[in-house]
Amino acid sequence: MTKLARLAPYSWLAIIICLLAYLLLQLPQRQWSSSITALLPTSAEPWQQQLLTQVNSSRQLTLKLSGLALPQLRQAATSLLQQPIQGLSWHQPGTMLTQLQQQYQQHQSLLLSPQTLDLLQQGQYQPLVDAAWQRLYSPAPLLSEALSQDPLLLTQQFMEQQTAGKLMLQQAWFETRQGDAVVLYAETATDPFDRVPASALQQQLAQQLSALSAQWPQLHIARSGVLFHAVHASANASFEMQFYGTISLLAILLLLVFSFRSARPLLLATVVLLPALIAGLAALLLVFQQPHVLALVFATTLIGIAIDYSFHGMLAANQARSTFSAMLPSLALGLLTTLLGYLALLWLPFGLLQQVAVFMLAGLVAAFISVWLLLPLLLAPRQLHNSYWLQHSCARITQGYQRATALWVWLIGLSASAVVVFLLLQGRFSDDVRLFSQSPPGLLQQEAEVRALGAQQWDSRFLVLLADSTEQALAQEHVLQSTLTQWQQQGWFARWQGLSQQLTSQQQQAASQQLLQQAYQSPALQTYLSQLQLQAPSARTDWLTTANFTSPLVKQHFRVGTQTAAIVLLQQVSEAALLQQAVAQLPAVYLLDPIADTNSSLQQLRSQLLTWLLLALLLSIAVLSWRRGIKAALASALLLTLAIGAALCFSLWRQQHLNVFNLVAALLVLALALDYAVFFTSTLHKTEVMQAVLLSAATSCLAFGMLSFSQTPAVASFGFTVFSGVALSALLAPLLTLICHKEAVSGGTL
Repeated sequence: MTKLARLAPYSWLAIIICLLAYLLLQLPQRQWSSSITALLPTSAEPWQQQLLTQVNSSRQLTLKLSGLALPQLRQAATSLLQQPIQGLSWHQPGTMLTQLQQQYQQHQSLLLSPQTLDLLQQGQYQPLVDAAWQRLYSPAPLLSEALSQDPLLLTQQFMEQQTAGKLMLQQAWFETRQGDAVVLYAETATDPFDRVPASALQQQLAQQLSALSAQWPQLHIARSGVLFHAVHASANASFEMQFYGTISLLAILLLLVFSFRSARPLLLATVVLLPALIAGLAALLLVFQQPHVLALVFATTLIGIAIDYSFHGMLAANQARSTFSAMLPSLALGLLTTLLGYLALLWLPFGLLQQVAVFMLAGLVAAFISVWLLLPLLLAPRQLHNSYWLQHSCARITQGYQRATALWVWLIGLSASAVVVFLLLQGRFSDDVRLFSQSPPGLLQQEAEVRALGAQQWDSRFLVLLADSTEQALAQEHVLQSTLTQWQQQGWFARWQGLSQQLTSQQQQAASQQLLQQAYQSPALQTYLSQLQLQAPSARTDWLTTANFTSPLVKQHFRVGTQTAAIVLLQQVSEAALLQQAVAQLPAVYLLDPIADTNSSLQQLRSQLLTWLLLALLLSIAVLSWRRGIKAALASALLLTLAIGAALCFSLWRQQHLNVFNLVAALLVLALALDYAVFFTSTLHKTEVMQAVLLSAATSCLAFGMLSFSQTPAVASFGFTVFSGVALSALLAPLLTLICHKEAVSGGTL
């Protein structure tokens, strides 16, 4: 052994120590992303992406208190509002309405309802006079100086329309007209998809609500808001990863102890896994400024492949140095084919998969180098006690496969063809972003209960009007009002909300004043004014603008580049397709649907994943053909096709549809199955190969099989596909010994 070869293991250890030091310095300073929306692909245009980051409808939440008499409900609501919760601001609807009324009172007759405006434009003044007399005779109080500034009481009518609805307004909450529920609104200061602060906020709120329930046992609390769904999904995924991960890890430890009856294999596996994890994490921090925590969740697949490398390395090193040297080219070939699969992920427009790819590429290379340089140094031949029962079983299994005939290869080919045809004809994909999480029935029931009150829970879809200024946006929105009302009457959506409902442009206010001055000169208005002994008021010029208007709806106007974007919120959209078609005919009006946009991006990602999966398969077969021959490469291709196709068919049967996470799992199945194919087409002793593959497949099936029980659809589909594909690959791979070619070995390297 040369001096350079003797120094190589220590040099590698020095590199790992340096990477570890880098991690210790960087990890405390790095900000990890935990927002699900930050990792989702999108096909939205840049201005739309900028707007979506500003719209905060997902930060609204609603609480419904019921089950008690109204006085007690008010006490419970007051008690809740008196307890400050960091990051949560309670709406004060009564205060906001009082401020709004004060502004309307100071600018009476400036703002008119659409019905009033139509009557004025048509010159139908008598209905306005009749409505004014009705208000005068009603017991409802009038605004201060209403008759002198607005003798037709048009501002009074405008304000009454603003407060109409199923809920009655109070100072700090709403009450149902039956007096059986109190509804509170709040807004969070943080993104509900940002796991850490959102969980802290939800925990504080839950403590306050628990205290209320303890004080009033009969109190029923219904919650509505993205916060509750997002936090539940995050907490559920975190629990499942820890729970299933712990169980699978304990099972793997028991498997190692059973197989080798010693803790030494565990230490040797750690020597391979630890450098791999350090290198993968260091590469992640070097390439990405703000990596995502979910990248680590999916990158745990590194353990399944790295443990495979350690098994092959330990069993070969335990035989003899020559056996270990003969094993290395096959391990390197398996590494190369796996790297080709993960390299494909770097070209996909999905940040999560790109981060997983970087982690895996660095980690797998580190795992191979650790097996190559460290295992021979730490494990001398015959030091590892191998279970006689396991060795004997593997030998018997190997003999059974060797007695098989070439007919099995034809059966695999026919089965692979049948699976591909079935997937082409019956394969159904669901590109639904809601696969990331699934809310419990109880929370969905509470959501429906709150929405049934007509509470202000707006859909994720909304309309956008682009204009050069706020005034132009208000004018365009005002013109659109009649169309929105028509769509609402047709049942396309239940309600809509825009700033133009409370404020019109200066141009419209000036036009309204001109119409009113004309109306005051009409006989009907002259008679009305004389009966009340009033003078016609002068035209007003003290316009209401977004600069001096304090309504919360002003927040529905945003600056996007050099333009103003006016948001029109929608509720209970039922005819999205018709709405999309109608909006497409309007100039500078857009229907933004973040969920549909993300689903469309997932569909594109799925198509690209299918392409890259096929490309990775072809590249891997090309490499196998170079090292093993065309016959072994084609047989391996049939095995891989059958394993991946069957795994997708099993997933289709279990889920009723496939999704993008099944395809990500298929890439991992490809990587693991290629390793099995590489070793079973090598000239290595097949009993040791069988033992290493069985142990590797068992650990992978344990790790990913547990994930198939997850309540999160994305995680469950990922785990089940990997489990099915790996199990089938391990079952079929030994048949490749029937057509294996000799491996060209030159000094133990490729």
